[in-house]
Amino acid sequence: MLSRLPIVVRSTEVDVLGHVNNAVYQHWLEWGRFEWVRRAGLDIDAMSRRGLALVVVHVSLDYRREARMDDDMVIETALVKVGRRSLRFAQRVLHADGPVACEAQVVLAAFDLAERRGASIPPDVRVLLDGLVETAPPR
Repeated sequence: MLSRLPIVVRSTEVDVLGHVNNAVYQHWLEWGRFEWVRRAGLDIDAMSRRGLALVVVHVSLDYRREARMDDDMVIETALVKVGRRSLRFAQRVLHADGPVACEAQVVLAAFDLAERRGASIPPDVRVLLDGLVETAPPR
C-alpha cells in the first residue's frame, strides 16, 4: 500500500537559506508514516494495550532537491519489508509537480513497553502487515 499525503511548506519550516531545514524532513516522514498507519487500519492503541509499540531504530535520508516556503509537496510512504521483529518503510518527499526533494529508508522495531526492550511482532499483526507490503516502492 502506498500512502500519499499532500502538504504545503510553512514559514516555520524554512531556515535562513530560505529552504526547508534538514531536520524538518524527519518530522514530515513521521507524519507520513502516521498517515500510512491510519490508512492501513493498524490499531496502534490496541498494540499499546498489549504492551507493544513500534519505535524508530534507523533512518537513512538522501536530500535531492531543495523545497521552499509555500511549495506544494507530497509525502509518499510504503511498507517494503516485514521481519520477525522489525519493519522497513521507503519514503519520499516530492514536489507536487514531481521532482524528489528527499528519499528515506526508515526501520521500526517492535518494543515491549513493560520490559523496555525489543520484542517480536505478534503473528496477527504480521499477517496484516504482510498483506500491505508494497512490491514497487517509491523510487
